Amino acid sequence: MPILQRAGNTLLKLLYRYSHSRRHRHNERLWPHVKIQRDASGHIRAFSYRGRPFPLADLAGARRGSRGRCHIIASGPSINDIDYARLPLEHVMGVNGAIALSDRSPVRFDYYCFNDTGFVRARPDLVRRIVAQDLLLFTTPLCLWHVLQRVPAEALRCRLFLMENPQWPALQPARTLAEAAAAFPGGELEIFDADKALGFSHDVRKGVFDVGTVAYTALQIMAWQGYAEIVLHGVDLKNAAAAPRFYETAANRQPTTLDQYVPHHIVPAFRQAARRLREAGVRIVNLSPDSALEGPEFDKRHWQELASAAGASSQIPPEVPWKTGSESL
Repeated sequence: MPILQRAGNTLLKLLYRYSHSRRHRHNERLWPHVKIQRDASGHIRAFSYRGRPFPLADLAGARRGSRGRCHIIASGPSINDIDYARLPLEHVMGVNGAIALSDRSPVRFDYYCFNDTGFVRARPDLVRRIVAQDLLLFTTPLCLWHVLQRVPAEALRCRLFLMENPQWPALQPARTLAEAAAAFPGGELEIFDADKALGFSHDVRKGVFDVGTVAYTALQIMAWQGYAEIVLHGVDLKNAAAAPRFYETAANRQPTTLDQYVPHHIVPAFRQAARRLREAGVRIVNLSPDSALEGPEFDKRHWQELASAAGASSQIPPEVPWKTGSESL
């Protein structure tokens, strides 16, 4: 990012801090160039940056047609042990640096998700590749702001769906978790642990819970879209500080805070979500042979089992409607 642009952003941020209360602090990067419009339900329906509108995808109806199996590809080193030439995939979501897998494997991403501004800042090269693809990108207004600082608007070829943390809605004041849940009384935001802000969103238009890994955000998105089997690739969640991501080496790996969130946030949230999803008929399959996600909530399988099953039969579980409160999603 050019020095003058960085200095200008810093000046605007400081001006915002002095002119707005602490409850608005999470909006300091968005102001004054981002404009957001919401519908009557509070969902983001329009986004513009420096006066330029960016069309947003409306999934309210389209997601009901989803069915069967989907895949979430993360960045754990166990990805290196999967032969994707032998593993046919459909309905694939990549997260963060998973796009690097396409350098060596015939993987096509239908969806993508990142909500970590640190990833955007550290790996703009991968971000440019993601946004240039014909896929549906799930990201936050703040991440999109960071993208537009580094990538020309004309280079965005992806479709966009904007999501947000329910406690920090874009261009609105921050709120407590209880206030966020009260804003959507239909049970769309299920709270597991209020003290740790752990929960699960049954409608990502109303917010997504961030427990320290983008893979959990992706799980909420794919469950909301109605998939009956969600297969996790590279969600190892072990020794992340020491083990490079599948596309990194020990010399060029980026730092991570993942390890500190695993025992008290990530694993408890995944377990609760997996139990809830299983009750609704949704199965989570974990392909990582050495993952922190252990236990009866997860169907641990080897990738070769999926490859063999795909060769023998293309049968996929039928769609299972997700129910929350009185609404069937």
